[in-house]
Amino acid sequence: MVAIVKGIHPCLKEAGFRKRRHTFNRSAEPGVIQVINFQMGQKLPPGARPIAGLRLDLHGFFTVNFGVAVEESWLLSRQDLDVQFPSFFNDYDCDIRERLGQILGDRQDVWWPLRPDDGRSARVVGDGIAEEGLLWLEARGTREGILRVWSDGGLAALPTPTVLPIVMILRRLDRPFEAEQALRVYYDSITRAPHKRYVHNVAHDLGIELPE
Repeated sequence: MVAIVKGIHPCLKEAGFRKRRHTFNRSAEPGVIQVINFQMGQKLPPGARPIAGLRLDLHGFFTVNFGVAVEESWLLSRQDLDVQFPSFFNDYDCDIRERLGQILGDRQDVWWPLRPDDGRSARVVGDGIAEEGLLWLEARGTREGILRVWSDGGLAALPTPTVLPIVMILRRLDRPFEAEQALRVYYDSITRAPHKRYVHNVAHDLGIELPE
């Protein structure tokens, strides 16, 4: 893993990324951070066996996580905490997340073997990041870019599980009517009661009244 990260580092440094161990960050505008993370697969617990489709033995494999963190959305879930938007992010703290395999068009989650002997994984992953991954991040690397992707393809195109990042971006850009409309449409589509209550509470805190 160290060798693969070292090999891709010059390309990402040239593209404006800074590095902490296996994670890279860059920012095209204040309050929006783009993330690339190299993740190694974990060993199964002692005595556990692989189960197809449920539990895989990923020891000796790795994947690449992509993400985008947006300040106002990140702070939304931390309203009761005295915190500031971090200067460096991990992928699992991002609002928008995807893996390189999906970016490259694979329907299934892709993990590449760690094979220092032939270097094939390093070449495939390096080319994928340079040719597709950086473009994916660039399209989502600003607030306006995120809104364009959402407008063209919906939440699944970002992807993000809720519309709340979009709502917070629209409010940040002084487009409150659009923010309220997006939240109302999303609220009406929710079927899970706990999440519906959560969104209702968020809307109330934002000064948007939704039906019970």
